[in-house]
Amino acid sequence: MIEYKNRAEVPEKYRFDLTDFYKNDQEWELNYQKAKQNIQEIKYFQNQKITAKMVEDYLAKSLNLSSELLDLYVYAYLSHDVDLDNPIYIEMKNKISSLFTKYEEETAFFQPLLLTLDRENFEKLFHENKNLEAYRILLEDVYALKTHILSETEEKLISILTDTFDSYENISSSLINSEHNYGKLKVDGKVIEIAANNLRFLKQNKDEKIRKSAYQKFNKTIAQYQNTESNLLNQYVKNHVNLARIRNYSSSWAAKLEAIHISNDVFEALKKAAKNHKKSWQNYFKLVKDNIKVKTLHNYDTLLDWGKSDKTYTIEQTEKLITEALSILGQDYQSHLLKVFNNHYIDYCQYKGKVSGGYSFSTYNHDSRIVLSFNGSFDNVLTIAHEAGHNVHHQYISKNNPVHYRDSSSFIAEVASLTNEFLTNAYITKNGKTKEERLQGIEHTLKTFQNNFFDAIMEAEIEQKMYQYVEEGNVITADYLNSLVKNSKKEYLGNVIKSDSYDCLSWVTRSHYYMHFYLYSYALCVSIAAYVSQKILSEEEGFLEKYKTFLKCGSNMYPEEIYKTLGIDLKDDKVFSNAVEFFDNQIEEYKKVKEGVI
Repeated sequence: MIEYKNRAEVPEKYRFDLTDFYKNDQEWELNYQKAKQNIQEIKYFQNQKITAKMVEDYLAKSLNLSSELLDLYVYAYLSHDVDLDNPIYIEMKNKISSLFTKYEEETAFFQPLLLTLDRENFEKLFHENKNLEAYRILLEDVYALKTHILSETEEKLISILTDTFDSYENISSSLINSEHNYGKLKVDGKVIEIAANNLRFLKQNKDEKIRKSAYQKFNKTIAQYQNTESNLLNQYVKNHVNLARIRNYSSSWAAKLEAIHISNDVFEALKKAAKNHKKSWQNYFKLVKDNIKVKTLHNYDTLLDWGKSDKTYTIEQTEKLITEALSILGQDYQSHLLKVFNNHYIDYCQYKGKVSGGYSFSTYNHDSRIVLSFNGSFDNVLTIAHEAGHNVHHQYISKNNPVHYRDSSSFIAEVASLTNEFLTNAYITKNGKTKEERLQGIEHTLKTFQNNFFDAIMEAEIEQKMYQYVEEGNVITADYLNSLVKNSKKEYLGNVIKSDSYDCLSWVTRSHYYMHFYLYSYALCVSIAAYVSQKILSEEEGFLEKYKTFLKCGSNMYPEEIYKTLGIDLKDDKVFSNAVEFFDNQIEEYKKVKEGVI
C-alpha cells in the first residue's frame, strides 16, 4: 500500500471526478448565486390561491430548485470530506447548508396550504389537472401528515431551528478525524501516525502488540473528550425529541416509523430474532478466538482476519476481482458497474485530513461518488463492492423514475450493497487459489452478517434507549452511555469477549447515531441480502429479473411493496430466523473447509 501524506500527493487516477457536477469551484459559486436568486423567485407562489395549476407549477419549480441545491450541497460536502482542513470547502459547506435552510423557509407555506383542503377538494386537484397524477404519491405523503404539519409561520421557525441539526455531527467528525492527536506506532519498520481512517487497518495487524497499542492510544485520546462527545450527541437527540413533540408525535421513534412506512412489528421481530439467537453471535466469536489462537479474546482482536491469507490487492486488482465476482448478475448490471470504475466515481486513498470510513453520496441528477480510505486489504475490496452496489442501484432508479422519485429508503438501499458483499465473498470462496483465500471468503460473509445484523440491532437498541431516556426528561452523559454500552454487550455477548476499560467508548465513533435510527436499516437489509444472494447463486429461474425489478423501484413505492417484488413479506418472522440460519450454516461451512471436508 502506498502511503500519502496529503491529498496533493494522490495521483489523479485515484481521485474522484466532480466535474459532472461543476467544472470547478468558480462554477459552483456561480450556480450557488443562481440558486440564491431562484429561492427569491419562489416567493411568487406564497400568496397564490391553491389551484390544480398552481400546485403543478409550484412543484415543478420547487423540485427543480431542490435538485440544484442538492447538487451544490453534495459537491461541497464531498470536496470538504476529502480535504477537511481546507477553509474554502468549510465555507462552501456552511453556505449551502444555510441556503438549504432559506429554501425550506420560503417553501414552508406549501404543506400548511395543501392541508387546508379537505379530502374531497384534495382529490379534486387530480380531476382538474391530470398532470398531477405524476406527483400523486409525493402529495399523498404530504397530505398524510395533516395532524403533524403546523402553520406557515411555525414551519418557517422549524426550518430555521433545524438548520443546526447537522452541526453536532460535523463537530464530532472534525474532532475525531482531523483535530485529535492519537500518537504514533512503528509498524514494519515505519513510523505511522494513528488516525481514525487507519485504525481499522492497524487493528487487523497480526502482531497483537500493534493491535493493542493502536487500540489503547486511540481510545486514550477519545476518553479525554468523551464528555464533549456526549454533549454533542445529547443535543442532537434532544433536537429530534423536541421536533417530534412539536409535530405532535408520541415519540421520535413514532415519527420515524410513520416516515418510513414500516410497522414497528417488523423491528420487534428483528430484535426478537437477534435475542433468541444470540448464541449464534457468541459462537461466531468463539470461532474467531479459536482461529486467531489467543487465550483471551479482546475487542482489539475482533477485526483480525483469521483465514491467515496475507494477500493484499492493488486498486486495479480490486476492480477486476469485483467485476468478475458480480458477473453473475448479468451483462446489464456489468455495464452499470463498469461505469463506476471507468469514470472516476471513487476517491480511493487515505491520508490525514480525509474523513474516515467509506460512503456513497448521490443526487437526483448525478450518479453517486464514493469516498474511501483504501489500504489494499480484502476488507477494503468488500467496501468497494458495497459502495458500488449503492451506485449501481441509484443508476437503475434514475433510469426508471422521474426526478422526484429518484430516491430510496435506507430500509431498501442497503440490500443492493450487502448483496454485492455476499456475492463477492461467495466468488472468493469458490475460486480462491488457496484454502486460506477460500476461508477468507466465508470469514467475511460471517463478518458482514454479524456486523450488520447482530451488532447493528444491539446498537440500534442502544440508540432507542437514548431517545427514551431524553424523552423522560434526562440528559445523556458519558457515564450513562458507557454504562448502556457495557450492559448491552454483556446481554448479547456474555463473557465471550473480555471487557476492557475502553470497550464502552464505542459509541463515540459510531457516526450512525447522528443519522436518526439508520442502524436498523442494516439489520433489515442484511436479512434480505442473505436471501437474495442465495437465490442468485443458486441461479433460480427468473429471480435475476425479479432482482433487477427490485433495483428499479423508486420512492413512489413503499418498502413493504418493493420487497414483494422479490417475493418477500416483511410480516413473516421467518425472514429473520432464516437469515440467522444462513449465518449458522456459514459457520459450519467454514469449519468444513478448514478441516478439508469440502
